[in-house]
Amino acid sequence: MKAKSIKGKSIEAIKTALKDSMIDGFKPTLAFVFITNIEFAEALAELFDKEGIAIFGASSSQKFTEQGIEAEDIVVLLLDIKTDCFKILLKDYQKMSPYESAQQTGETGIQAFKNPGFIISPADYLMPGEDIIKGLRDTAGNNATIMGGTAGDPNSFTGIVFTNNASTASGLLALIIDQDKITLNGLAVSGWKPVGIEKEITKSEGSWVYTIDNEPAMNVIRKFLGSNISLNKPAEGLVRLDSTFPLQFQRASRTPMMKPVLLWNTEDDSVMVGGQVKDGQHFRFSLPPDFDVIDTVIESTRKEKEKNMPDADALIVFSCVGRLETLGLMVSQEIEGLATIWNKPMIGFFCMGEFGKLDDGPCDFHSTTVSWVALKEK
Repeated sequence: MKAKSIKGKSIEAIKTALKDSMIDGFKPTLAFVFITNIEFAEALAELFDKEGIAIFGASSSQKFTEQGIEAEDIVVLLLDIKTDCFKILLKDYQKMSPYESAQQTGETGIQAFKNPGFIISPADYLMPGEDIIKGLRDTAGNNATIMGGTAGDPNSFTGIVFTNNASTASGLLALIIDQDKITLNGLAVSGWKPVGIEKEITKSEGSWVYTIDNEPAMNVIRKFLGSNISLNKPAEGLVRLDSTFPLQFQRASRTPMMKPVLLWNTEDDSVMVGGQVKDGQHFRFSLPPDFDVIDTVIESTRKEKEKNMPDADALIVFSCVGRLETLGLMVSQEIEGLATIWNKPMIGFFCMGEFGKLDDGPCDFHSTTVSWVALKEK
């Protein structure tokens, strides 16, 4: 499989770059297309459709390639993968729930291929990522390969996913791949270090936590974070929290599940976290991030590559937008490190929730991680 990345600030620039990429006889059949200006989606769909190239498209406030974070509005990864090795599906939540959308996607996968793998991107951050994972695993199997990230702009909480003939602001986009012909391997890594004793969720509903250790949730959060809590508006009503200290929820395996604190309801001191929680779950707070966070990502990626996938044809990366907001300029070193390890064409975007495996357990939904997936033709 051959891969090339292209970029541009306009449709015409992408048209020219696409033409130039095919001068040497390269004939792409699949394009990962990541944009910021969602008005470009329709024209891009028309452009790639005319060339017989299937689209996996998503919007994000920031994108990157193997060359780093891109100022250009459009970035594209082109692949000449055989058309009988993949299928693209777009399910709109207006017609069914996220769980049902994922369930049908899983069913399509197992009907199309004996061993399907899934690269996914939902739009609409309000829809539980846990429901999507459950729907896919209930049909495709608990050990199904599921990697990806939620599209959208964290400032407006809006975004789209799109393919050649459809787009939606509330739905699930999936690239289903025949893993008997294309190897998929990936990992979701956070790097944040835990601190303090375990705390227990004592009252919760969905993503909202009302009490921790039988105290109002925000009281406990405030005791730990203190002046590190950053508010972007007066503390009244629903207040967004720009916290750089995600909660680390304990799991049966050694790797914790990261869930950042997103909103504070000042009326009852409850907080909303990035993912669903349940009463009785335990978590620890995180230390402030430093270069060790990036080192952990790079080293774990290097080990995974050496152990399970010495070479790849292309790399797709879904990094939590919280990493960009927290790490600042340091996040460029993380992107550069991933690109250097694989040394192959790469594309990615900063997302609002990630899908992938933390360790040897099943794939799941996360926050505050960088989830990468490498592709290699067998």
